[in-house]
Amino acid sequence: MESNVLSWNVAIALGYEPRAYPFTSTHIPLGEYEVRLDSKIWAKKATGISCYFTQISTNSKFQLTVYRRQKDKMYMLNETVVDFKLCDINMVYIIGVELSSIGNALLKKAVLVKR
Repeated sequence: MESNVLSWNVAIALGYEPRAYPFTSTHIPLGEYEVRLDSKIWAKKATGISCYFTQISTNSKFQLTVYRRQKDKMYMLNETVVDFKLCDINMVYIIGVELSSIGNALLKKAVLVKR
């Protein structure tokens, strides 16, 4: 299966608006909740994928980055089966978000919701 992650320029050309998705921890809710994965764009300053989510219950938009694991070079969270390089957009996921020791929002869990 081929990657469905977009470059910044392609995403803009397709009409995505990544700037509408804040990335600061004050704009990202903590805990577990349902989201729609709206788009995915290769991160500019890290080896990762910027994921653009909309929280289902509030319709709030935000972005979180999934970093490539060193051990196997996969774009997956530990203990999960969602491969963010290949997973579908416009699907509903349950995610878990926590704060890091320096106050950044971290995506810790992702599960595709079967509907």
